[in-house]
Amino acid sequence: MKQIRQTWMRTFYTTLGFLLLTFLLIGCIPSSHTLENESTSHNKVGTKTKSIVISNGVKVDDLDLSGTLVSEAPTKIDTWANDKLEETRILLYNEKEIPISLRDMGIEVDTEKVVEEAQRIPGLAVSSVLKVDPLVASQALQERLKKFNRPAKDASYKIEKDKVVIQPSESGQTVEVDRLIGDILKSSLTEVPLRIDLPMKEVPATVTTESIKALAFDSVIGEFTTKFSVKEENRSANLTAAAKALDGKVLLPGETLSFNQTVGPREPETGYKEAYVIVKGEYVQGTGGGICQVSSTLYNAVLLSNLEIIERKPHEVVVSYVPPGQDATVSYPNLDFKFKNNSTSIVYLRTDVKAGALTVRLWGKKTGLSISIERQVEKELNYKVENRLDSKLSAGRVVQEQKGSKGIVVNTWKVTRDKDGNEGKQFLGRDWYAPTNQIFRVGTRGISET
Repeated sequence: MKQIRQTWMRTFYTTLGFLLLTFLLIGCIPSSHTLENESTSHNKVGTKTKSIVISNGVKVDDLDLSGTLVSEAPTKIDTWANDKLEETRILLYNEKEIPISLRDMGIEVDTEKVVEEAQRIPGLAVSSVLKVDPLVASQALQERLKKFNRPAKDASYKIEKDKVVIQPSESGQTVEVDRLIGDILKSSLTEVPLRIDLPMKEVPATVTTESIKALAFDSVIGEFTTKFSVKEENRSANLTAAAKALDGKVLLPGETLSFNQTVGPREPETGYKEAYVIVKGEYVQGTGGGICQVSSTLYNAVLLSNLEIIERKPHEVVVSYVPPGQDATVSYPNLDFKFKNNSTSIVYLRTDVKAGALTVRLWGKKTGLSISIERQVEKELNYKVENRLDSKLSAGRVVQEQKGSKGIVVNTWKVTRDKDGNEGKQFLGRDWYAPTNQIFRVGTRGISET
């Protein structure tokens, strides 16, 4: 009995030792776990390397990656994705179709991110991640989709019978390429539909119908008429030519009109004729006589339109066709008359020459203001009588060559009144006009010299 007990004890301890040894040996072997299996080896210099295996149950869309080495996963994913990226998709708009593959759109699978997701979520299915090459996408889509783009059409206008006729603006459209690509990138590769509706966006016109309406004139804001003698044919012809050069001019808000630039040089080569002009206080023949009546008539129309005067000079002497202080002399290219459209609408200039009358009208947007001109004569200057000997006239004969007129110093204001009767007054200037001497030619022919 004692011998049996000893035999049993030896067997027990032998078995126990075997189990302990086995347990220790098993502990040295890498164990399986839910994320990955690792096998280790040592090279000749003791460097440790690892081969990671994707856990069971991991899928990318419909691709099973279970047990795939991580190092081999990119190739497997690229091979799986290749056919799908080459499949033809149809881009649609208004029943028009554009066939194109995802790859041609610059879209690829982001393999690196997909592998990261496959390792991060063991045992579960993950969605493929798409990426895009912006340059390829832009070049491919802009070219293929340009037929769907329609440029916006700016509003325009023309003037017919002193009225603004507006051609309305039209909005354009363009494919929202960024949105199209963005929507595709939100899907996994297997979720991208085979037929894709193109997202469109409106392209507004730069110049809208409303902006043209805001610019359009609606009434005559300033008008002035001066008289001239039709018997002075050359002067009348010069006046008519200058008025014609101004007729129909359009000034947008902020623009300035130069009389000299608009009318141009007054020379025989440009069609202007000899007529009386004022030189050093005397009326003498010169090319372009009569032009200053046009600039002065325009000046008064501008004043009554309440537009901004940029440059204006009075004559040396008083002229007959406008009151003192309301003239504007010009002489190409040095003396100019300029005014600026300081309103918010188009200013449209019309001239009308009829028998003995020149009228200048300025069209603009009605403001409700009324404009008038006030003058104050500060003093008058007497003229002198000058006798000039003329050997072409017989002795004793006297001919008046120039009528005398007084000089004057005058102050001028522009007065504005609104619809409520409120009044504003702007000083325009103090103008000094020299007297015009009365000149007689006295005949000396036949008088012997002593």
